[in-house]
Amino acid sequence: MTDLSKPFDLIVVGAGAAGLAAANRAANLGGRVLLLEKGDAPGGSAALSAGILWTAPNLEVLRRIQPDGDPVLGPLVVEGYEQAVQDVRDADVKVSDEWLDHLEWGRACKIDIHDLIAKWSSKVNSTGGAMLTGVSNVDLILNEGRVSGVTFLHEGETKKASGTATVLATGGFQGDPELKQKFIGNGADDIAVRSNPNSVGDGFRLGAAAGGAASRHLSGFYGHTLPSPLPVSPEVFLRLTLYFSAYGIMVNRLGRRFTDESLGDEVSNQAVVREPGQRGVLIWDDEVQQNRALAVPYPSGMALNRHAEATKLGARTAETDTLEELIEVVAGWGVDRAGLTSTLENYKRATAGESVSLDAPLPERPSPLKTGPFRAVELQPCITIPFGGLRVNGDGQVLNRDNQPVPGLFAAGADAGGAQDRRYVGGIIFGLVFGRRAADAALRGLGSRNQDALVPAP
Repeated sequence: MTDLSKPFDLIVVGAGAAGLAAANRAANLGGRVLLLEKGDAPGGSAALSAGILWTAPNLEVLRRIQPDGDPVLGPLVVEGYEQAVQDVRDADVKVSDEWLDHLEWGRACKIDIHDLIAKWSSKVNSTGGAMLTGVSNVDLILNEGRVSGVTFLHEGETKKASGTATVLATGGFQGDPELKQKFIGNGADDIAVRSNPNSVGDGFRLGAAAGGAASRHLSGFYGHTLPSPLPVSPEVFLRLTLYFSAYGIMVNRLGRRFTDESLGDEVSNQAVVREPGQRGVLIWDDEVQQNRALAVPYPSGMALNRHAEATKLGARTAETDTLEELIEVVAGWGVDRAGLTSTLENYKRATAGESVSLDAPLPERPSPLKTGPFRAVELQPCITIPFGGLRVNGDGQVLNRDNQPVPGLFAAGADAGGAQDRRYVGGIIFGLVFGRRAADAALRGLGSRNQDALVPAP
């Protein structure tokens, strides 16, 4: 039986990567932690991921990839990468050798994410705290403007717990149509969710109700394209993600290119949302198929013929000997034939060095579009996490509209927004870095019983 009458040093709402990182750090510092999880088990979206811990290798690359990212938050993630990896190792969890070309510019390693979730979860109970699952209806308790605890529904009973500080780590708002439409706009309420279904903006709403302000970059999000019209589920969204779209040609229903494909599938994915019908078509030749589409997308990824797999599952796909035949098939999907023909002709001429008008910049690595068979797949956008959320400082403290901390309130992971713009520089790493930093800052104000254990956040 969990004793809720005794105050907690830290209350964490959400047991994904960020929440678990905060709970683990607080437990290491001698704090008593209450961890509240909406789902039936801990892990959140991290439990559905490939377990890749990655970000930019240095600040120079970060500034190049994210020129409009937050000047404080982004660098802290880059600088905190090694400590985050060490935290995983300290839990006696397997970490792969590092590779330095993730998405062609990032540093990365693969961790045993399920083992990490299990070990960090069990630590909460073993150190005198408690983790409760199946929690709903969480509300923050405010006393004279300070967050001093929570109320929540658990096993049919409304319960109350007090705490020195509270960390919001509910995983973002990607599962909520209202917040997607409000912040991302342009019919974004219909974007398929490529993550856990429980992240519906609870953290954002709780933080806002306590006086927290919204961050920048609310219209940006991370996700990947998937074949259409397949339903999006954990069974398909890792297997069929079209990572190789950076080497193909992407057009909308007008037959026109609308993105610089070489920026990456996660950037093109955001652009698809703003195109007619929120659909696109990816076209590539056999050289790209053999060298890119069939290749392992990252060192621990799977080699898979995603075109063949999508065809088998009922997606709109095409495979023809000539581009002319491919255009006819794609036109049957509702793509303008004349527009597509003109786009492909101009693309080939621009690739050959001719001066022609293009609807989108010529990619850094133009698709050769020379060798048949030629392939196409209709694609749909998906969202994994939003880039916007609650406004926070470098310690994860939630800030109000005057950029002053809301006393006793922190946010981490996808609930803390603003660090990333349209380019993606990491997911799990943000949770591990800022979960740790939030716990350090929250417990820094405790009494003498924990002072010997406390150290400044790196």
